[in-house]
Amino acid sequence: MKTKKTYKDFESAMQRLQEVTAQLESGEVKLEEAIELYTEGLEIARQCDLKLTEAEKKIKIIMEKNGRIEEEDFEEKDSRE
Repeated sequence: MKTKKTYKDFESAMQRLQEVTAQLESGEVKLEEAIELYTEGLEIARQCDLKLTEAEKKIKIIMEKNGRIEEEDFEEKDSRE
């Protein structure tokens, strides 16, 4: 079984996921290769989801309140709307 590859950034992972998807959609791969590609695609999608979750946690909305700059978690603003 292949070792899991990690990608240095979100964009390179997404590029590989698009390549995997194109190969699978072409219908020109053998069953065994399709299974490997599908498994790889699932792993890449999981890694991308983790990166997005991490990025979401880092997002801050800067607002000016009462003459001061305050930071507020993205999720907090989302829950008030």
